[in-house]
Amino acid sequence: MGEFEFISVLISLIIGLGITNLLSGAGRAFYRRRKSPIDEVHMVLTVVTILILVLNWWVTFSWRAETNWTFEKFLVLIVWMVSLFMLTIFLYPPDLSEAEEARDIWLHNRVGYYGAFVVMCLFDILQTAMRGGLLHPIWYVPYVGHYAVLSAIGMIMRRRGYDRFFAWYQLITIVAWSLFFRRFLLQAGLT
Repeated sequence: MGEFEFISVLISLIIGLGITNLLSGAGRAFYRRRKSPIDEVHMVLTVVTILILVLNWWVTFSWRAETNWTFEKFLVLIVWMVSLFMLTIFLYPPDLSEAEEARDIWLHNRVGYYGAFVVMCLFDILQTAMRGGLLHPIWYVPYVGHYAVLSAIGMIMRRRGYDRFFAWYQLITIVAWSLFFRRFLLQAGLT
């Protein structure tokens, strides 16, 4: 087993636990929807967070050619993955009672989610810089950076309308980027 395979096992475990937490939480929310209606923002963020976990799991594959592993590189990747996992914890905290689930979990944990999202964006940029791809493509930093800025604004705003905008904006832009624009740019040789 090579170094990348060794490290990717831990990364896969963290991502897998995050996806499990999201799917379990969404399943409980659906099951208990009569007692506690499903919140639109919470569900959209659930879908977005699953997509982000899967996309970033895919991105870690770009480290496969790395031959000079250091503890610093390993630590950056792990903190990046832990910040992704924390997104799932703020959406669906573990060990909630039925009574606690009836409360608006999102309003209680929104600052934590936005904060974890800022950390995730910063460590995404850091791991990309360590891999040597910070300025390739040139729009990478503005693309990831604008999500960090939007998350920081969300920490301050505390408005339901902003949360709804953020959730739907993320879903639309991440799906469009990952399935359409990136593919078009790759075919055109622009990435």
